[in-house]
Amino acid sequence: MNKIGIFGGTFDPVHLGHMGLAIQAKEELMLDRVIFIPAKRQPFKLKRKVAAEEDRVHMLRLALEEQETFEISYTELETDEISYTVNTLQRLKSSYGNTEVFFILGTDSFLHIELWHRAEELLTESSFAVGSRPGYKEEELKACIGRIQQAYNTPVMLLNNRELPISSTDIKKRIKKGQSIEQLVPTAVERYIYEKGLYR
Repeated sequence: MNKIGIFGGTFDPVHLGHMGLAIQAKEELMLDRVIFIPAKRQPFKLKRKVAAEEDRVHMLRLALEEQETFEISYTELETDEISYTVNTLQRLKSSYGNTEVFFILGTDSFLHIELWHRAEELLTESSFAVGSRPGYKEEELKACIGRIQQAYNTPVMLLNNRELPISSTDIKKRIKKGQSIEQLVPTAVERYIYEKGLYR
């Protein structure tokens, strides 16, 4: 059976924290592929201004170009619907057939997953790979995983990665202030951001 990881997000911009989590998930879970899915309308960010789709996708392509088993799915960009994870995973799982699918996400996202759209359906139908880092909300995360596994019988794999304290929001703030974003985003992405004058 093939195993794939699904990594959704706005990727505005994609950064080294995203890349590190995806690489760790691929290695620990021995995934055949990791599929990045840029959201068109992220439900928790509907009122936020985001970079144009073509810029976010181009940055993702630049970030993934050295990872042969990483690819991009445009499924959420091809519709004007709000990008609900439960709908995306149901669509993808039906198209992949005999494939084990893990949804990859970080600690903070998983801690709030019971607030997501049709959370019960999502948690009973899907498997999750959750990034963590020693000392960061460790007890809270373990308690959350235990509660969810008991309530929904959800398969949850806790990744032993060094989740980097990098956020897209912080990167954008640094650009506005004229501060360096070196070592926060892939070099090619950094170059693209400056060439296009994004986030100023």
